[in-house]
Amino acid sequence: MTKLIKLLSAFASFFLRFSHGNTVYTGDILNGHKVITRLSVDDFPCGEVTKLWLRANNNKIGQAYHVPLLVARGSNCNCDENRFVMNTGLHGDELNGIRVIHRVMKDLDLNLLNGTVVGVPGSNVNGLYEETRGYFNSYDSGSFTNLNRQFPGDITNSSSAGEIFATMLWDAIYNDNGYTAGVDFHTQSTSGSFVNFVYADLTIPYVRNMCDLTGADVIKIDLGDGTLGALENVWDAFGVPAITYELGSPLSWQKDQIQRGYDYVFRQLADIHMYPPPTDPIAIAEYKKNYPNIYYGTETGGASVPTGGFLQTFVKLNEDVTTKTKIASLYNVFGDLITDFYPEFDGRLYSLSTHPLREVGAGTFGVIHNSTDPACRNGC
Repeated sequence: MTKLIKLLSAFASFFLRFSHGNTVYTGDILNGHKVITRLSVDDFPCGEVTKLWLRANNNKIGQAYHVPLLVARGSNCNCDENRFVMNTGLHGDELNGIRVIHRVMKDLDLNLLNGTVVGVPGSNVNGLYEETRGYFNSYDSGSFTNLNRQFPGDITNSSSAGEIFATMLWDAIYNDNGYTAGVDFHTQSTSGSFVNFVYADLTIPYVRNMCDLTGADVIKIDLGDGTLGALENVWDAFGVPAITYELGSPLSWQKDQIQRGYDYVFRQLADIHMYPPPTDPIAIAEYKKNYPNIYYGTETGGASVPTGGFLQTFVKLNEDVTTKTKIASLYNVFGDLITDFYPEFDGRLYSLSTHPLREVGAGTFGVIHNSTDPACRNGC
């Protein structure tokens, strides 16, 4: 993302931040909760958690998709307060972050909360229905839209239902609510796994603080040039410091990863003066253990399989590896060795395939290190 885009977007956000419209209600009630088409957190009562549905575009039989929303406002909320936004589920096979938001919103003591927390526990409802990474567009024999490359979007010029859906999310929830900071929770996609892992642009003020607060295994220093349209990058550009927080494996609820995401949120809230500092001795001890071992890296590398086959891996996530470490081997259907895989540089293993059956072009592993190239200082 170029500096020009960031400057223009930040200039626009200066006006948007102070030009909130009202929450727009449809008049409908779904499963006991009101339905809206636009969120303005100023409209909700202090000292309460409000559950809502955001009505997005219709599916192919004319029924609307409804995105779940939670708005928690402290007992002494006001228009000048700090606000933290949590999103998850932009990829429908990535589920750990959903449980993080559930638990955070359930456990917030509104008498202690100074400000507002917004949670979106499952934004890509289309992908959740299908248990797929992308938003499934059913026309023209079907195609998938990666919602996390579409923000802020443009309904007028969008060519797919998925693009329109992403634009509605941005316009209705993610933009124009005066957020102080934001986190977008993800996991690795189907057939792979991550360590506890963060993407972050450290050129954005305060983002380094957010990374440190995660206590993650690995931080990928990343300007976002390869992921234009990702929610994290667009929040950054619109003046909201943000991180993409990857919590392990897809299509599961991993207790350890969920706990680490949950503990991060309360440290984050304390750091922006929205909540008292954590006092749980187990959480404090775990963070103190993890923090000194955070691996900040600027460059990643990996390998894709040259042909279909069966992959056997020999290493574990978060291990330090060298160019002589055999990461995996690929075999054909008769058990004959096709090729072995080694890293192109020494570093830390942050991603690994978890499915032995690999189609040509499928990934096998990811290694991160700190490049000596000065051009990679802020990520490459």
